[in-house]
Amino acid sequence: MTPEAIEGLSRAELVGVVVALMADNACLAARIEQLEAEARKNSGNSSKPPSRDPAAERAAQAKSRRERRAKAAGGKARKPGKQPGAVGKTLEMTDTPDEVVVHAPSLCGGCGADLTDAEVTGVERRQVTDIPEPKPVTTEHRVERRRCGCGTETAGCFPVDVRAPVQYGPRIRAIVVYLLARQHIPVGRVAEAARDLFGVKISTGAVDAIYAEAGRRLGGFITALVALLRSLPVLHADETTDRIGTLNCWMHVVSTARYTLIHASATRGWEAVKEAGVLIGYRGVVIHDRLALYWKLKTAKHGICGAHLIRDLAAVATISSQRAWASGLAGLLVEINHACDDARARGLKTLSPVSKRAFTSRYDQLVDTAIRLNPEPRQRKRTALERQSYNLAVAFGTHKRSILAYLHHLDLPMTNNQAERDLRPVKLHR
Repeated sequence: MTPEAIEGLSRAELVGVVVALMADNACLAARIEQLEAEARKNSGNSSKPPSRDPAAERAAQAKSRRERRAKAAGGKARKPGKQPGAVGKTLEMTDTPDEVVVHAPSLCGGCGADLTDAEVTGVERRQVTDIPEPKPVTTEHRVERRRCGCGTETAGCFPVDVRAPVQYGPRIRAIVVYLLARQHIPVGRVAEAARDLFGVKISTGAVDAIYAEAGRRLGGFITALVALLRSLPVLHADETTDRIGTLNCWMHVVSTARYTLIHASATRGWEAVKEAGVLIGYRGVVIHDRLALYWKLKTAKHGICGAHLIRDLAAVATISSQRAWASGLAGLLVEINHACDDARARGLKTLSPVSKRAFTSRYDQLVDTAIRLNPEPRQRKRTALERQSYNLAVAFGTHKRSILAYLHHLDLPMTNNQAERDLRPVKLHR
C-alpha cells in the first residue's frame, strides 16, 4: 500500500490495516521460529539419523562424547587401544600343530662339515596359522539296485539331504546364508565371494533360492521363539522402515538381551503386531518409544524409553521459554538412572522410599511448570512449536507411571536401546 493510499484512509480503516499487519507479523514470526527449530534439528534432538548431521554438529557431538568419557575416567581422556591394566590378548602358540616343518642346517658355519647326523642342541619355534587352499569337492552318490535269489530287485536310498541330480552341499549353503544374513553382503557380491574365496561358481538366482529355503526352515524355530518371548517378564519393542524393491515395508522387533525376533510387514500398525504374535495378550512390561500402536496393548504394562524422551526434551529446550522445565526433566531422568545404577551395584532390590518420594516430587513440580508455560492461546490455534512443547508436557503428565517405571522397579531399564541395537542389522543390510 502506497503512502498516498494510506493518507486517504479513515481512522477505522487504519486500525484495520494495523490489525492485519500485526496478524501477518505474528504468522511470519511463528514461521521463522518453526524454520529455525527445523534448522536446529540433529540426531541428538530429533529422529534424524547421525548421517544427516552437518560436519560441525558431528564434531560437537564427538567432543561431547570425549568429555563425558574423560569425566567418567576421572578427568583423564581415554586413549584409543588397550587401556592400562586391561588383560591383553595376542596370537598364542599351540602345542599340537597340524604340521611341523624342520629347517636344519646342512653344513657347519665354521668348518663346513656335513651336519646331517650331528647332535641337535636347540630348537627355536615359530608358527604360522593359515587356511588350506579351498577348493570345491564333488561327492557322487550312487544308488544300486540288486536282485535277490527270489527274483526281487531292491534299490538303495539316497541320503535325505540329497534331493536333486546336482546340488550344492550344506557347507556351501551355510556360507551363503552366513554372508547374507550375518555379514549383510548383497546377493551379487555373495556369488562373487563364493567364486573368489572358495572356487564355487554360483548364480545370484541360486543364492536367492538358498536364502529363501533357509527362511522356510526357520518355521519351527520362530514358533518356539514366539512362545518363549511371550513368557518373559520384560520385552523391548520397536520398528523401522525398509524397502523391498520399490515398496516400503516395516521391520518390527521384539527382543531381550538374549532373544530377538524381527518381523517384516507391509504395515506399521496393529496388523503387524498380530502377525508377529508375541504382544497380543502379553502381560509383562513392554519398553517402547510412545508410538500410539503400543498403547493398544491393554493387558501389558508399559515402560517409556528415557533416551527418546531426553531427545524430545532437547528439541523443546531450543525454545527459550521452555528451556528451564525441559532441561530440568532431562537432567532428572538421568539423575534417577544414576541412582538406580548405584542401587543395583550395591545389590539393592529397590530405591529407598525417601529417594522415590523426592524424585517423584521434583518430577511433579517440573511437569506442573511445563503445563503452566503452555496455556491455550486465545483466538488462534497453536503453532507447530507450541504443539510440540504442549504435547510433550501433557505426555509427561499423562504417562508418569510408565515414564518412571524404572524408578520403582530396578529390573527395568531406563531406555529402549536394546531394541534399537537389535534393529541395527536391518539398516546395515539395507
